[in-house]
Amino acid sequence: MTPREAHRARYIEGWDFMDPEKLLASIAPGFRFDDPTDPAPITADTLVAYMPVWPEKAAALGGSFDFEMTSRTVEDKDGILTEWYWWVLKGTPAQGSALIRTCDDGVMFEGLTYFRSPWPLLR
Repeated sequence: MTPREAHRARYIEGWDFMDPEKLLASIAPGFRFDDPTDPAPITADTLVAYMPVWPEKAAALGGSFDFEMTSRTVEDKDGILTEWYWWVLKGTPAQGSALIRTCDDGVMFEGLTYFRSPWPLLR
């Protein structure tokens, strides 16, 4: 497993288990998470405070913090691991796609898009 694959796996575990230490250990300097339902990009400094947003959003819609991810496409090229997938927040109408880019220093970027969003998009 390459360092970028290990960072990517730790990042997903951090989200799956709501583990801030794993999440922070998986990200690269300059990390950015872009969710168009949030007024500003999430950075390393705001990531831990942002973590509870998704379980809270799911609960407010009567769902749980459980994603189904399909149509996964992965490319490892020129030292960057790029992953794209379709996601559905189970038990809710929320669905869209995500793009995650990881280098050997950690996850650099995650960007979400929405196909269906029960929340207003802010940008």
